[in-house]
Amino acid sequence: MSTLTQTSAVPAARQGGVAVAATVILLLFVFSAAGSALRKPVTQGFDEVAHVSYVAYLQTTHQAWPRLEQMRLIDPDTFKFTERANYLNHPPFYYRLIAALGPEVSEQPASLIHLRLLNVAVGALGLLALLGLAARMKLEGLEFYAFAVSCAAVPVLAPLAGSVNNDNLCFAGGALTMLGAYSYLVSSKRSWLIVACAGMFVAGISKLTGLLLCGGFLAALLVVTGMRRTIRKIDIAIVAGSLAAAAVPYIAFTLHYGSPAPNTPAQLDLLQSGAAATGWGAEPRMGAATYTIVFLKNFLAEWMPSLEPRHPFQLALLALPGATLAFAAAGTLLSWRAIGAGRGSDTDMMVAAGTLAIVATLTIHIAFSYQRHLATGWMMDAYPRYYLPMMAIVPLAAMTLANAAPSARIRSVLLSFLIVAPVVFGLFGAPLG
Repeated sequence: MSTLTQTSAVPAARQGGVAVAATVILLLFVFSAAGSALRKPVTQGFDEVAHVSYVAYLQTTHQAWPRLEQMRLIDPDTFKFTERANYLNHPPFYYRLIAALGPEVSEQPASLIHLRLLNVAVGALGLLALLGLAARMKLEGLEFYAFAVSCAAVPVLAPLAGSVNNDNLCFAGGALTMLGAYSYLVSSKRSWLIVACAGMFVAGISKLTGLLLCGGFLAALLVVTGMRRTIRKIDIAIVAGSLAAAAVPYIAFTLHYGSPAPNTPAQLDLLQSGAAATGWGAEPRMGAATYTIVFLKNFLAEWMPSLEPRHPFQLALLALPGATLAFAAAGTLLSWRAIGAGRGSDTDMMVAAGTLAIVATLTIHIAFSYQRHLATGWMMDAYPRYYLPMMAIVPLAAMTLANAAPSARIRSVLLSFLIVAPVVFGLFGAPLG
């Protein structure tokens, strides 16, 4: 065999190995999500009864734009509508899609598994887009596994995909946004920018946090990329137009309810009754700084939600996602330094823009949550699943740190940590049940 043939055969073999590994990871995710779909009670986590009720309401009323205050919850056993008001305040796009693709829900408890499996497919499409991003980035070896496992093994992702929840479509839209954005950076092809904008539109009209994260990411990416090269006006117009289109539902909410995240009577009742039941409502309100610290602590703990208290070993394992976030923060600083020095890579651009979007959204999230705390005492808003559309930024930033390591050995240790940490935390980080 000639030297040229040997050289070309090695990359082909590596690509084949990566493709096999990606397929295995995707199948494991699908099996895990489907297993959760088959066994999880509908009343356990992710507000699933409320999301299923929204689907049933659209199927029953055929309203083009539902009045949030008129929606009702179904009974979790019979799936018959009750007199209890639904507290969800999201646009109808996700629910209309599930209503169209799924069976009739009202008075049909057996329909739940069909709706859940639709969500498994949506979640799998999102993960497939992220694996496609890894392929576009030509990740191999430890780098590929560090990225792919970090994404697929997020503890909340598979159980969420096995539930009826608009976060699934938001995640898929965010993943498509990242795939399109990176492909646009490396190729300058406008078609990829349109793909990124389409992903942002899907995430944005699914959930307000999707618009903030993905819209903020694309806007920041244009600014950061503009520091390196001239951005064509038509590309700016495409992003601006898609942002405006995705914002339409929230403009409508603001005009009708006075807020892009309407505080409907049912939503307010949920906050007040929940705060009263836990005793939060009777306690003195926290200061802004104290609340922020508590919010961030709860945010870390909710990386894997648990219905039972964690014992000391499980609490100690929270250091694993904490360390990953610390590595990502350090990698982000390196990316910004590289951009400032005029040698930022396409990955640096992604990390810088994604981090800006995450920090901005988190700031808004904490401020919004703090106002609800002041009004009612409510303390349950720190949900990391809201950030799934941009979750791939964390391993990308952490890998930036690893690739800047002073030796190959340290780099391998850091990349290995990114592979092992989410698996260990997923297996042992929370009580069973």
